Amino acid sequence: MKSMRLALRVLGVFAVAVPGVMLAQPAVHFGGMPPLPVPPGVVLNDAQKAQVKALLHNDHAVDHERHQKLDALRHQIMDGLTVEGALDREHLAQLSAQEAALHAEEAQGRLAVQEKIHDLLTPEQQHQASVTAHKLHELHEQIDALTGRPPEPPVGEQP
Repeated sequence: MKSMRLALRVLGVFAVAVPGVMLAQPAVHFGGMPPLPVPPGVVLNDAQKAQVKALLHNDHAVDHERHQKLDALRHQIMDGLTVEGALDREHLAQLSAQEAALHAEEAQGRLAVQEKIHDLLTPEQQHQASVTAHKLHELHEQIDALTGRPPEPPVGEQP
């Protein structure tokens, strides 16, 4: 897990240090993190790179505003939890519901961007993305087996 985090940090440094790296290089999805923009193994042409960059730029502005709202809600929740005396549980529940709605909106936005990027890909690029994603999934399973990480429980089954 630590080595994966280190790899992600290194990848992030390269992405910041070399403009366009994230558009030119494959993308990877690690559990718990949103997928990177372009599927692994897919090389975009210049027009596709420009379209992906525009999609991500537009999404970034919306995401920034949403994160500001989330921060404000978290501060309100913390303020509500640190009052002296009785808690206003109804107000806290409303704030929590607003926070959940913003998280759902964020997930829907990420999915919409990923769908638009998928639609930009040619059938050959989509095939390459699928093949590479399958290989990556198999490699992650092998890494988990070697590092002793327990397998994920089946969907719907609690540990």
